[in-house]
Amino acid sequence: MKKLIVDLDGTITKGDTSDYRNVSPNQEVIDRLRFYKELGYEIIIQTARNMRTYEGNVGKINIHTLPIITEWLDRHRVPYDEIHVGKPWCGFEGFYIDDRAIRPSEFTRMSPEEIEELIAGEH
Repeated sequence: MKKLIVDLDGTITKGDTSDYRNVSPNQEVIDRLRFYKELGYEIIIQTARNMRTYEGNVGKINIHTLPIITEWLDRHRVPYDEIHVGKPWCGFEGFYIDDRAIRPSEFTRMSPEEIEELIAGEH
């Protein structure tokens, strides 16, 4: 099955994360996720939300954070098949490196074929 692994904060949501219950949706990304879902993609959301707050304790995140995430996703009709909490938080001065990663702006403006071509250029 074709899969998309998608970050939550700053990707599906806008960057205003002071109030997680009312964070603004990134509608362009959500619309694009709906498009990919219709193409048959499985959508997995992976998030580092509250990893710093709960010092990496995924059990506490499952209790306190996950219900807020699922309520928000459902309210904004974001398609998803799985949610993975506990993504390591890179900090304010770090970043993530992945050979199959694209930025949200590329995801919203490029076709599936263009994205595959971009990713293939990394190999």
